[in-house]
Amino acid sequence: MKSKNVLVASLAAVAVFAGGGCAITSGLNPPRIDVPAQTDVVISGVTVLNPGVSRTENQTIVVKGGQIAEVRARTQSDPPPICDGCIAMPGLIDAHVHSPPRLAFGNQELYALLYVSYGVTSVRDVGATEKSVRALVARSNAERLVGPHMYWCGQVLESPPLSFGAARSVVTKEEGRAAVLELFREGVDCIKIYNNLAAEAYLGIREAAAEVGLPVIGHVPHLVGIANTQDFEAQHMTGLPYFAKGEAPKNSDFRDADWLSMTAQDIDTALIAARERRFSFLPTLANGRLRLIASDPERFPPTPGSSHMPEIWFEAWDSQTTIAAHPTGDGIALREARLPLLSYVTGRARELGIDVLAGTDSLMPYVVPGESLHLEISELAKAFGDNEAALAAATTTNGRHIDSGVIGVIAPGARADILLLPSDPVADLSALKDWTILFVNGRRHDRAAIDEAVQRYDRHFHSSFYTATMRWASRFASSGKGRQIE
Repeated sequence: MKSKNVLVASLAAVAVFAGGGCAITSGLNPPRIDVPAQTDVVISGVTVLNPGVSRTENQTIVVKGGQIAEVRARTQSDPPPICDGCIAMPGLIDAHVHSPPRLAFGNQELYALLYVSYGVTSVRDVGATEKSVRALVARSNAERLVGPHMYWCGQVLESPPLSFGAARSVVTKEEGRAAVLELFREGVDCIKIYNNLAAEAYLGIREAAAEVGLPVIGHVPHLVGIANTQDFEAQHMTGLPYFAKGEAPKNSDFRDADWLSMTAQDIDTALIAARERRFSFLPTLANGRLRLIASDPERFPPTPGSSHMPEIWFEAWDSQTTIAAHPTGDGIALREARLPLLSYVTGRARELGIDVLAGTDSLMPYVVPGESLHLEISELAKAFGDNEAALAAATTTNGRHIDSGVIGVIAPGARADILLLPSDPVADLSALKDWTILFVNGRRHDRAAIDEAVQRYDRHFHSSFYTATMRWASRFASSGKGRQIE
């Protein structure tokens, strides 16, 4: 999308420091936060909640080597509870993120910490905006920073004209196959395609991805459409407005007016066709509301989580070029009208037996990592009319689609990503923000320690040195003297 390209270009500002002095670089990087050691633990006396699947009281979870070894009824020989009377549920999963560039100094570490502070233990980067994302995934998964486990799709695949600026251009079937095989060798977990992908390239991508066992996800290509797509995770529910009628826009996902022109019958026809082709959907409901902040921040005030974001983000989000990619005037009214319709379509998809995943599209304006997933769960709860179904989207369903049996579930053999809550999130979703203890791959994080780390990061990223230096970098780059990130 245009706004995504603009945002990435704006963040290229910090590249001016690539050849700068070590003192400046050191001052821009955040304070180090020690990663807890991985230890074996017995978590007794908890209610184990696997959302949408099961709830079992007075259980003991045995963790060994970062993995759940056993889940069983509590016995008298078990140690005392580390969280008395708590609910134990799988760590949250954000299935749609984009990572900040490395040269936005310290922001990769900031995003990682914020995810953990909101109980997010796994994320999936669905479109690398630059080459450093591969190194970030390796660093995160080697647990050299406090953050979630990362899955990633690598470079987005699309055909000219590229509507995702960082995409790799593929046109022919052979080019599509070659790109998938190259990404597979890089170790990606998924293949993402985008709006303007050519039909021939899509055939090569689908064929090669099936051969190497990689899921194909992304935007339904306008030149392919739902009718010619299968086994696909459609992000932002792309493709639905153009299944039966209308010409899709070339360089964007959809037009709000095209959604609003759909009848209930149009919606059901498109959803049933998607179900027949084994689709799942990742609607990013909260994202649509959050991005209205960039259109009119007085009418749509920033969220509390925005306070953790450095000034560089607000300058990028509120720049004239970024605002140009967001609705204004009558366009805001159209966007507001589309949002409840999208919520209805999301609920209807679930009613028809289609899997709905939870993701946020973080990196987009005012989509704060971690907080935005809590907001997405709330939006999904409204769409489904069911809190537990919304929690399942961010745990059970996401886990099944991303790394089945390993994440999104508390069960033997799963990674020990465990969120301990003092109250029931099914009764009140706000319980998610009050977590007490979080395990990420068997590494214990206590709430007080994470809160203290966030406060340290707040002081760093809002310091006069960091703010002034990064503001100067941004203005330097916007003057045309800076260079683009690679």
